[in-house]
Amino acid sequence: MALGRPVLADKSAWVQQAHSETARERIEDLRASGQLHLCAVTTAELLYSSRSAQEMAEDEEDLSLIGFLHINAEVEARVTWIIRKLASRGQHRAPSIADLFVAAVALTHNAAVLHYDKDFELISDVTDLEHEWIVPRGTGHGRD
Repeated sequence: MALGRPVLADKSAWVQQAHSETARERIEDLRASGQLHLCAVTTAELLYSSRSAQEMAEDEEDLSLIGFLHINAEVEARVTWIIRKLASRGQHRAPSIADLFVAAVALTHNAAVLHYDKDFELISDVTDLEHEWIVPRGTGHGRD
């Protein structure tokens, strides 16, 4: 049972667990509360990073225990809407396609995005996307 607003983890947040106890604790707290979610884009990115079929099977089993927010027609339409909003500022080519989809999933499902990626700040500048840096900007990947 979720105890609060859904939080959609981006791959950038997930990988910070390898570098930061703070990141590991944040992910674990969200998992324990039932707030942590993934979407198809993030799941695909995480499985793509697996180094072997065995590791992929283990990763897939672990990821299956986390909430899931689906891509639907509204998400698909929202991706285009976000791109148009960014284009009005000449910034439509800045975020990755994956980040656009993660943001659209979050907006559609009233979730916040947990990340370590400046693209979500850019997207939030033109939408009402709520986002959270998993560790402070500039401190990730083991930097203090």
